[in-house]
Amino acid sequence: MYSYISSDTFSKKFIHFIMRIWRQPKLARQVHRLDLCWTQCDQNDPVEMDNEMGSFIEGALDEIFPEEEREQRELWKEHLYGEGLCAEAWLGLLLVRLNNLQIIEFGHEHSDLISDILLKAAKRQQPFHRGVPFPHLEEVRACVNWGASWIDSDFLTPFFYFPAVRRIYGTAIGEKKDDDSLDLNIHQSSCPVRDITVEEGYWCRGMLDWLALCTGLEQISICVEIQADEYEIDDEEAFNAADFHAAILPFVTTLKALRICYGDVYRDRLGEMEAVETPFGSFKAFTVLEQLTVRHDHLMRLPCDHNNHSDVESLSESLPHSLVSLEVIDVMIDHHLPLRSELSKLVRQRRDFVHLQQITLCIQSEDEEGLNGMFDSLKLECQAAGITLKIA
Repeated sequence: MYSYISSDTFSKKFIHFIMRIWRQPKLARQVHRLDLCWTQCDQNDPVEMDNEMGSFIEGALDEIFPEEEREQRELWKEHLYGEGLCAEAWLGLLLVRLNNLQIIEFGHEHSDLISDILLKAAKRQQPFHRGVPFPHLEEVRACVNWGASWIDSDFLTPFFYFPAVRRIYGTAIGEKKDDDSLDLNIHQSSCPVRDITVEEGYWCRGMLDWLALCTGLEQISICVEIQADEYEIDDEEAFNAADFHAAILPFVTTLKALRICYGDVYRDRLGEMEAVETPFGSFKAFTVLEQLTVRHDHLMRLPCDHNNHSDVESLSESLPHSLVSLEVIDVMIDHHLPLRSELSKLVRQRRDFVHLQQITLCIQSEDEEGLNGMFDSLKLECQAAGITLKIA
């Protein structure tokens, strides 16, 4: 009955439920999934405080905050006793007790308090100083429930220091700049996170701070997008393929799936700026990479790129022999001939790419009929080699 708790509707009854969870550890251990969602407390109706709630608040804050954190304790006390019902503060108290969680999901638009709890857990500070925090937590999800909002990447950073977290999934994640990023100053020999998926990463440099914390990533999927209130792409906040490629080099022996794409608005803004993208570079060193989804101009240099081409490798030289599926997205129809030629060479070297099963081309064109004959010869070559070619 208590294995899954959702805070979609928060009321005084929910507060008494939190108090019950605190007082019954056996009940708290039954909770395996927790969905937390809250709005700013000035948007909520006031709640009438009773003596039981007041006594509980004082005891809970004594357990969470030591004497030297008196200022932070007073801030929490202000929110818990405040005129407007502060769901975030109460949910923060709930989170402290649920040490048997396996999945947690956040749907908030703004955080002042719960981030305190997460940082304390990552640093093994009171009240997490006597044991391993959240030892069974494997999956963390952050999915904004309101329109043009986002969750700061730093809010999720503490989870990279928890012992069992394998997957981080987020939609509408706002990435911090280098000079603003969170530094927990925590040393750990390895990080358990194996899968990072971000749908709509705003001000996205490729989640570089997250990647730097990881030691054995197996799957990375990031969709770079521009936030609804933004109209230009800042150079300092733009995705850079070369920087990202350098950041994933520590995972050459573990990375099995990589997907990097641009959202519709981000791609359109780049088109308006007439920006020329730089390719990633070689993936040859990624010896277990099986699935690769990448933009056309990130995979190979285009004729419109007038930079030095002396370092350009053919696809058969730059892709790993472990590849099972190659998906090329945002294929520019005006530059399809070099791509078709390179893929043809790749298919002819079937003896080197014995695991390759499928090639998918996602083309930017409204003329679907005009696409039919462009890759007919490649289709025949793929068919002869036992490779499926899909045109989307």
